[in-house]
Parts: sequence; structure tokens; C-alpha cells
Amino acid sequence: MTERAGSTRQPFYTPLLFPAYNVISAVLRPQEEKGIEKGIPLTVGLFSYLATVAASYRAVGLAWLAMYGMGEYPGFGESKDFSALWVMRIIIRDLVFTWTVCGFWDWFLYFSPMKEKLFKYKITPKYPPLGQFLHDAKYTTIASIIAAGIECLLCHLWANGILAYQKDWWDTPVFNFALAGVMVLWRGPHFYVIHRVMHPWRLTGVPDIGSFLYRKVHSLHHKSYNPTAWSGTSMHPVESLVYYSACLIPAMLGLHPLHTLATIVDCGVAAWTSHDGFVSPGSGSTFHMLHHSHFDCNYGGIQVPLDKWFGTFAATKEDVREMWNRN
Repeated sequence: MTERAGSTRQPFYTPLLFPAYNVISAVLRPQEEKGIEKGIPLTVGLFSYLATVAASYRAVGLAWLAMYGMGEYPGFGESKDFSALWVMRIIIRDLVFTWTVCGFWDWFLYFSPMKEKLFKYKITPKYPPLGQFLHDAKYTTIASIIAAGIECLLCHLWANGILAYQKDWWDTPVFNFALAGVMVLWRGPHFYVIHRVMHPWRLTGVPDIGSFLYRKVHSLHHKSYNPTAWSGTSMHPVESLVYYSACLIPAMLGLHPLHTLATIVDCGVAAWTSHDGFVSPGSGSTFHMLHHSHFDCNYGGIQVPLDKWFGTFAATKEDVREMWNRN
């Protein structure tokens, strides 16, 4: 989502330049900046959708580096047989990336010399305790290992011809680049469904499996009531497995593996940045922050309006009360 800070709209291409643009913007902004908007927009404009496209291409670029920047990709042959060598290469690659992105971004927002200047952009006007950072870092690390495990399994299936895939991205470049830019078309609905299922269903005559899943699984994520970048994928391992399963959609469709890897990257980076807790120059989502604060609303993303279609959209805490009083 494109947020406003003061009267300045964050450019739609900002995701492509993260975190450099955000850091430079934070440094250059006046110390006395006033009128910082932290509300949730009722409508989504063109620039917000363009920002989503930019974020998708960011994921594709990072996935390309992960796939081709470390020698031959295991899914193209090496992974016919499981070997600690190539498996650990993928796991270590993912952990270094996770710790670098989450570690740097939380340090910059919460611990760096810029901390005092940035506080006015904090969506929730207080900082989480150190224990939350450590808790979330542990579970986000586990989530990234699970994501790497899914990728390793897919590599094995691709290399053995069990799962078909497009061999050469450049056989259909227009299709591939166009599809890569609209990743939200499968990421958005996938996230809404798995997330909504893990909250109370509140349906008469139907066993409330959602309440059970919330207590046993999803409640771990909501322990991060004042989330940071480390909170984005701080989940129960079962939820991490289901969350990162979004990558199976392009894999099962036989698309080039770059689409699958880009989906894994986007699942991580989009969650980490949207949970950072700050409006611009941060990347936090006020839409999702309301969910962390008030639980029963805003289960998806704002660009795919499933919350509006299914009556779970809220822009304020009063909307949440009215929503469930009606039901």
C-alpha cells in the first residue's frame, strides 16, 4: 500500500529501491515534519497498484539473483539426489538473506541513531520489548528454513522430471514478465483464505475450526501485537508451511521456476516490510496493523479487496465493533 507521510506520497517505485530510498528519505526529511497521516485509505488508487507491481518485480529480481547468482541452480539437475551440499546452500542463502533484511531494517527503525527522528512515523506510538524482537527472530528463522525446505523439495521434483516446468524463461518473455508483475493475483487470495480460516469463523451451525486453529497455531503470530520486520513471518511452523505454500501455485501450473522462487521471496519480503510498524519512510501497512491491534478484521491485503467483498474490511477500531455487532 502506498502510504502518505505529511503531504508527500511515497513514489510507487519505492519497493524497487528498498531500503536505499527509505533510508535516504528518512535522512533528508525535516526534523520538524508535521501532519503525518496514519489512517487507512478507503479506496485504492492507481499508484498503490503500481507499487504492488514494483514489489512483484523486486521479488523477481531477487529471485533471479538467488537462482543464477550462486552457480547452477540445483533444480536444473544437481538435485536429482538429495545431498547436504546443495540443500545447505539453499538454507544458508535464505537465512543470510532473512537476517540481513530483517536485522538491518529493524536496527535502522528501532535502534539506529535515526531512532528518535523516526518515532513520529511509528504507527503504534510505543516500541515493543526486546523479548519480542528475540521471539520473532527465532520463529522467522524457522519459517525461512521451512521455505527453503519447500524449495528443496520442488528442486528435487523438477530435476527428476516429476514436476514439469518451462525450461527457458525467454521462450515466452512477454507472458513471463507480464505474469510476474501481477503476482498479487494468486498471492492475495491465497493469503486471505489461509488467514481467514485461522481466525474464528463465527458461523451458526458449523463447528468453529477457526477458533481451534487460532488457539493452536495462529495465536503465535498475534503475540507480536506491536509488530516489527522480524514479526512478518514469526509464525507457528504449521502456519509457515501453509503461508509459503503459495509458491506451489506457479509450480503446479508448470511455469518457469523463477515464478515459484519469486513467490517465496515475496512471501518473505512483503511480510517483513509491511510489518515494520512505520509509515513512510517506513514500509508498514496501517491496514494490517489494525488487524494486529483489533484481531477480527483486514485478513487480506488492501489491493485485492476480498475484505470488502466478504465484509471484513475496517478502517478504524469503531468499524471492527460495528462489523461484529451486525453479525
